[in-house]
Amino acid sequence: MSAFRQSFKVVVFPFRAAWFVVLSANFIIVSAVGLFFASFVAYGVALVFSYAFLPTEWTQALWQWAADLYAHSSWFKAATITFFALLFLPILRFWPGRDPVADAIREREMARLNEDLIAARRQEELRAKFRA
Repeated sequence: MSAFRQSFKVVVFPFRAAWFVVLSANFIIVSAVGLFFASFVAYGVALVFSYAFLPTEWTQALWQWAADLYAHSSWFKAATITFFALLFLPILRFWPGRDPVADAIREREMARLNEDLIAARRQEELRAKFRA
């Protein structure tokens, strides 16, 4: 049995090593992407925070640096657009506001018109049936 275990270890070891390399590469890639995404989120939060709470000169310097980076880097441009789109999506969901009462009235009116059309079609079918 010992020879079988030794041969089994020899056969399995390259697969385990390859699996470890795959897991290591996956960890490095996922960590890099996560760090990249987290850095853009942190920078977006810093811009929003600077606009709200920091002195005007600091805010202008930070936004000027962001504008220069935005002009030179397509990755930063895409990340900035994505960040602010995700920031404003919850706001845009509720804007412009709808009137739920008016929506309910409109729905009832559409249902009534639909029922009237169905009734008119049935009457025409009955009249055609009696004529034939």
